[in-house]
Order: sequence, then C-alpha cells, then structure tokens
Amino acid sequence: MDLSDTSFETERLLVRSCQVADAEALAGLMTPSISACLATWPAPLSVAQARAIVVDFIEAATVGKAFGAVIISKQTGEIVGWFKIDLSEAPEVVGEFGYWIGEAHQRKGYAYEITRGAFDFAFHILNVTVMRAGARLDNDASLKLLEKLGMTCVGSERFWTPARERYEDCAFWEYEKPRR
Repeated sequence: MDLSDTSFETERLLVRSCQVADAEALAGLMTPSISACLATWPAPLSVAQARAIVVDFIEAATVGKAFGAVIISKQTGEIVGWFKIDLSEAPEVVGEFGYWIGEAHQRKGYAYEITRGAFDFAFHILNVTVMRAGARLDNDASLKLLEKLGMTCVGSERFWTPARERYEDCAFWEYEKPRR
C-alpha cells in the first residue's frame, strides 16, 4: 500500500504525508529541548538534514513501510509538528509511532489528540494489530501520555539514538487493537 499521499484528521489537526517542501518548516520547529527527547532528530537541524529525513520517509511510504507526516493546525494552516508510524510484520502488523510538537504549540493537548486519532487510523486503515512507542525514562511528559492512552509498559532497554550517537534507556509501551 502506497502511503505517500495519505492523511487523517482530528478535531483540530490534519496529519498528512510529508512532502519535500515541508523540510524548511520542520527544521524551523526543531529545538534542542525537543531533540533531547528524540532518537533521530538532531538539533540544530538544517533544512538539508530535515529534507533527508523527509525523503527517507517518502521512500518508505511508497512501499508501505512507513507513514511520515506533518501535523498541521486546521485553524492556522501551519505545521506544528511531526508524526510517524513505522510498519513491520512479525507475524502481525506492528506500528511503531513517534511524534513531536514544536515548542510554541505545546501544552494545547495536540500530542494526545494526534495519538488518539492515529490509533484509529492505524487499526482501521493500516490494519495494524499492535501500536508500539518508546520514550526515554526521563521523559515524564511522554511517559504520562503513553499511560493516559491506555498503553501497557512492556519493559525498558538501551536504545541507540543517532541524534546523540549514544545508547539511552527507553521504556517501550504497547496497545493492542481492541477486539470487537
């Protein structure tokens, strides 16, 4: 399934497949405090680095391996963050999601809103059976969000973070598709 022209909406947000033209806005939103909680997004982030990340997600999307997307405020039309789902089959379809919200757009409930919408999208459109996420053990905001989403912590492990070129301790959480 080609996911390079896919989107879903929540009450206040549009989540649409990333495009190369989004790189400049994403680079402008990335700050050291956001990057500190992310494995693959360095800060400072140049437009060229953002473009490379976007191009990788576009390529993965065309073969159905990932959905990389920008989060857009419906009210203003501006990009406020990033959302992704990496897809793998082992033997069921597992979606590993991640997100970040630009500092000027935080504390508005966007992270919760977007992840709730993403669960519905992943379970019903992408046929995911398990959603999975990881968060650094010191990232209280993300850990609280994962718990609020009803996810279950399945353990912690050392995880390679290319943004800082080191291993860090992360907790991993899962949420199974509800059975009808």
